[in-house]
Amino acid sequence: MFRSTRFAILLAATTSLIACAPVTVLNGITPSSTFDKTKNVSYGDGPRQSLDIYRAETPKAEAPVLVFIHGGSWDSGSKDTYKFLAEGFTRSGYDIVLPNYRIYPQAKFPNFLTDNAEAVAYVAKEFPSRPIVLMGHSAGAYNVLMLGLQGEFLKTAGVDLCSRISGIVGLAAPTGIVPLKSERLIEIFPDRFTGEDAALNNVSAPVPALFLGHGESDTTVYPKNSEALAEKVEARGGSAVVEVYPGQSHTDVVKVLSRHFEEDTTLKADIVTFIDGTPKTGDFCR
Repeated sequence: MFRSTRFAILLAATTSLIACAPVTVLNGITPSSTFDKTKNVSYGDGPRQSLDIYRAETPKAEAPVLVFIHGGSWDSGSKDTYKFLAEGFTRSGYDIVLPNYRIYPQAKFPNFLTDNAEAVAYVAKEFPSRPIVLMGHSAGAYNVLMLGLQGEFLKTAGVDLCSRISGIVGLAAPTGIVPLKSERLIEIFPDRFTGEDAALNNVSAPVPALFLGHGESDTTVYPKNSEALAEKVEARGGSAVVEVYPGQSHTDVVKVLSRHFEEDTTLKADIVTFIDGTPKTGDFCR
């Protein structure tokens, strides 16, 4: 009885520590046994044009390969932050690739989209027979949505949107429901999300199936961003699933993709269900 009580107290204390600890702690307590990692593979000549490949130790048969684009307001962030997320998906049998990309002030719109497209082109060559699901959080979610909505970025990089991209997962994605006001963001997006720089203004061509996840308590990027985009996509006959998760904040929707928090919400399970149910590539272009 004493040992059980002591273990329960220790477990509760550890969980509390993880909940408020920096990502370095979360990554430190995330095992590496579910994947084989190839780090800092160059897809371009710049110092931030590199990616990490996490190959699942026990891969799911015929699963698409995932590409996750990190957030950070287009001026910060790194692939190195997301070992916990990569492990969450390799544990479920998915290979996943995490690229870095140029950020402000070295890059402005649309330079980071060009980088992301080049990273996807590398993945397409590395996994030539596999469909690709694009994923991203916050700024990274905007990036992957723009790659799907404006196919020219992928086309220029040598990737055919219809034949290679089977789905897109956007978490806490800013889509352009209001013009940008921050001076720094206006330097990155001179059109302030009022023109072709807004995802909402690019719903004109067929788009891969979308899963848009948002935290109900997100006050950084409001859930209306996802809802408004889904409405436009569905009005054109496309497929867009929106899930708003009670009690989840802007960063919670990434944290819960860790093995240590995935039971806090159905988000991870919902993403897996979406990935496994994505139509064959090319279906959305017919």
